[in-house]
Amino acid sequence: MDARLISYLYYFNIEQDYYECHEYGEHLWLETGRPVVLKGLIQAAVCLYHLRNGNVKGGWKMWQRARRYMADACPVYQNIDLQQLTDDIDAVFALVPSEWYSKVVSSKDIEKLHLPTVKIRIVQKDLEQALPTWHPVPLEEN
Repeated sequence: MDARLISYLYYFNIEQDYYECHEYGEHLWLETGRPVVLKGLIQAAVCLYHLRNGNVKGGWKMWQRARRYMADACPVYQNIDLQQLTDDIDAVFALVPSEWYSKVVSSKDIEKLHLPTVKIRIVQKDLEQALPTWHPVPLEEN
């Protein structure tokens, strides 16, 4: 597995830094022929970033696109359980009032919902166990 994808997983699961996660995914996506499934993973991180910051409208729209991109590759891509990720993010949005799907609200409003943390289920157990001590590779600036 590419070190940038492992770094993506590290930032997604361990740090919950969805912006940094997106950066790693985007670098990998651009250099590997722009696979649609990877675009979906990038957008899944971006949707959670927007949602956390109160941009429910942006997060919801991004999730609808990400979901479509990942659907063709389900259920597993590079030891990533895409079906479980899809189910988990769907479950998070089910806890958000549907009238917010077209709004931007405060991050405090989002915090009050006590949404569960989404973690990507990794099929390869040794990779999952190694993730907490992973040291992300530096990204080259273009």
